This record gives sequence, structure tokens and C-alpha cells, in this order.
Amino acid sequence: SAMRGGRDAGEDADRATERAARDASRSQDRADRDSSRSQDRADRDTSRAAERTDRTNVRYAEERAKIMEDAAKDPVKAAEDLRDLEADTTEELAKIQDDLIKNTTDSDNSGHGSDNSGSDNSGSDDSRSGSDDSVGSSEQMKDLAVSENPEYDRKGFPVRRGEVVALDLGSKGLAAATHQGFQVIERTSLPALAGEVIRLRTPPGITPEDALSRLRAIDGQATFDYTHYYGMDFSTQGAAKTKTKSEAITKRSGNLAIGMIDTAVIPHKSLSGVSIKSRDFNPGKAAAPAAHGTAIASILAAEGGSTIYAANIFRKDGGKAYTSADSIVGALEWMVDQKVPVINMSLAGPRNAILDQLIHRAQKQGSVIVAAAGNGGPTAPPAYPAAVSNVVAVTAVDSNLRVYRYANQGKYIMVSAKGVSEPAADVTGGTALFSGTSFATPHVSAWFARCLKKKGAKPASCQSELIASARDLGTPGHDTIYGYGYVK
Repeated sequence: SAMRGGRDAGEDADRATERAARDASRSQDRADRDSSRSQDRADRDTSRAAERTDRTNVRYAEERAKIMEDAAKDPVKAAEDLRDLEADTTEELAKIQDDLIKNTTDSDNSGHGSDNSGSDNSGSDDSRSGSDDSVGSSEQMKDLAVSENPEYDRKGFPVRRGEVVALDLGSKGLAAATHQGFQVIERTSLPALAGEVIRLRTPPGITPEDALSRLRAIDGQATFDYTHYYGMDFSTQGAAKTKTKSEAITKRSGNLAIGMIDTAVIPHKSLSGVSIKSRDFNPGKAAAPAAHGTAIASILAAEGGSTIYAANIFRKDGGKAYTSADSIVGALEWMVDQKVPVINMSLAGPRNAILDQLIHRAQKQGSVIVAAAGNGGPTAPPAYPAAVSNVVAVTAVDSNLRVYRYANQGKYIMVSAKGVSEPAADVTGGTALFSGTSFATPHVSAWFARCLKKKGAKPASCQSELIASARDLGTPGHDTIYGYGYVK
């Protein structure tokens, strides 16, 4: 009996050892499978990151080659384009690396989840857009131009449905485009800006992205983009006003010619004695209320503006006031043709390749572009045209030189000016107090107009003087909140 008990105990111990060995083996097998799946996911993520990096580098090389081809014609613009290209490429490569790290971390934290946990949806062609820094603006603009039934670009910004636009498309390229099913809607010559814009209806059944890809393959020298829509302000607070009975506008003497691309301007006592040269760029459309443009014009007049070129580009047929890239192009062409030295633009929206090009051409003709930084808030992405290179981007501060709480922030901010509770013309009579970067911008536009009247002054020298004369605020030197500082 004792011997039998000893054998039973020994057998139990052997079975326990075998079970432990089997359990350990199964655990190791599971660990090996998990490790293999993790490695497969890591390999796929790494491979996709490498593919995205290769695509980015190829695009960089192609775009750099195009820039260098035109460098002899315009070395200054080529240098600017190269800087922009370097910045965009660096940002895209950094995002690829960030995505890879995030996917690796997510995979490590996923335990024994399904293999889908390691998939990388960012490997699609959407990765070309870089970091999704424009979600805030596109979300705030999604209900813009709803009456025109817009489509949306890859970042969610509204664009005119079934339409793309070409700048400087040659006759052979146009013939090839029409052969592929594109139809000419309108051709507009821009003699002052040395170009031609062609609006094209896209072939049925293709996406806006496909339409642009086809055109870029046809003509690598022309510039193509959508007809984007733009807003006056991104936040309801951007145009807030408080009625005041007192005449609070302080005027300074001057004999300045300044342009403004905005809403219409209506007669007001604050504009008495000012020559308003107006032109409407909304043919057949219901114009937006003139409150914004009239207020801006009154600030320009108070700063010494005696001749104001007012381009009405905003329309409204329910919902928010809005405009479109083609209206902005028409207004810009008119301003340059009239040789307006300074152009005030209190509008904001997405980047548009054609507007970029034409703004640079306007600058080459000697026009200074001064634009509102935007009212999307401190975390909002850059607003255009303010963020286009060499455009003077203006943010708003209050009487205590504190930044307007809804103002955009970013490296593109150049200077600050009063734009909180600013007295300006109220279209219903008298004056009101307005707040927003829009109402800071005309102060800087007038500053430039005064500077350019000095003997021998040029836009570049005035910009240097503007920076040097700005009162530093916030972090010493240039910062993302106040730019170089406050301009009085």
C-alpha cells in the first residue's frame, strides 16, 4: 500500500510537470504568434511609412526642379517658393514619423486584439495633405455657400461644385483638357497680373481630386486648383459691435490712397470728403450687408485715407456672408490695374494655389497686401491670404495691448494693432465699437500707405521700418501671438 501510494504521488507529480510543460509551450506559442503578428504589423507600418516618405521625396524633387527652372526669371520668388517647399516637406516627413510612432505605440498597447489594431489608414493618398491642421477652419466653414451646393476638398473646405480653375494653361493643354471631357465655363484675361484664368467644368463622374490630377498630368507648368469659398470672419465674435452715441472716431490728417477687398461701402458721415471708388465683383448675386466694409472704410478714412478703392466681393443669400476665389481674383486684378499701393483684405479661408500665385504677382507690381490674421481662436490653423509669404498678417489687441481672445496665432503673424472695441462707422447711423482682427488690419494698411509716400520708399524698406518700429509685446522678439509687436 505504501509503495502504491508512492507510485501514485510520483505519477501525479509527473502529470503536473507535463501539464506545466504543455502550458508553458502553449504560452510560448501564443507569445510567438503575438510577437509574429506584432512584427508583421510593425513591418507593414514601416513599409507604408517608407512608401509615404518616398512619395514625399519624389514630390519634393519634382517641385524643386520646377522652381529651379524658373529661378532665372524671378530669383526672389524662387527663394520664397523653396522656403515654402522645404517647410511643407519637413512638416510632412515629421507627420509620417509621428504616425509610425503612434502606430507602434498603439500596437504595443493592443494586447491580444485582432490584427486590425495595427492597420495604417494614413497610408492613402490623403497623406499628401500633411498634418490635418485645417480641421478647425473647415469645420467653421462647412456651412458656407450652402445655397450654391458646394463640394468639399480633401481637407473639408467648401469648393464650387463641378469646377476647377487653371492659371496660364496653354493652348495645347487646353485642347488636351477638352479632349478629356473638360468644358470651358469662362476665360478671364488678367493683363495687370500677366495671366489668364480659365474656369473648367469637370467631366461627369469624377471626383474633384481626380480632376486636378488629370489636369496636372496634362500641363505641369500651369497652376490648378478649386474655386474655394471664403468667409468674412470665422467666429461670431469676430464682428461683434456695441452701439455708441458718441462720436468716438479720432481722425488724423493724410492724403492716402488705399484699397480694400471687402463688402460694399455705403455713405456715412465719417466718410464725408473721402473719394470712394467702388466696383462690384458679384454680378447677378445678392450682395452681403455693407456693415463690415463701411466700418473698415471709416477706419481707413480716420487714418488719413482720402481715396479708397472698395471692391465688393461678398454675397449673402441666407446663412453667412461669403465670397469665392474668382471674385477675389477679379478684385485683385482691378486693384493692381489701378496701381493701388496698399490693399487691405479682411477675409480668411483656405490656401489656394492660384491666389498664392496672383498675390505674389501683385506684390511684384509693387502692391502691399495687408490681411487679417483671422478670428478662429488661439488653436486655429493659419488663415489665408494672411499666411501667404510676404503678406502683412495683422492680429488685434485691446487698449491694454492684450491680444484679442479669438485671434489666430502662428508664425505668420507679423504685427499687432488696436482691434478690440474699435470705434467705426455703423451703417444704421453714428458709430459703434467693433472687435476682431479685421478692424486691426486697416490701421496697418494706412501705416504702409503713409510710409510709401516718403521719398524713395519701397515696400521692402517700409516693411523693415514697420518691424523696427513695432513695440515688442509678449516674448522678446517675434512670437506667435503678437508678431513683432504693436503698431500704433
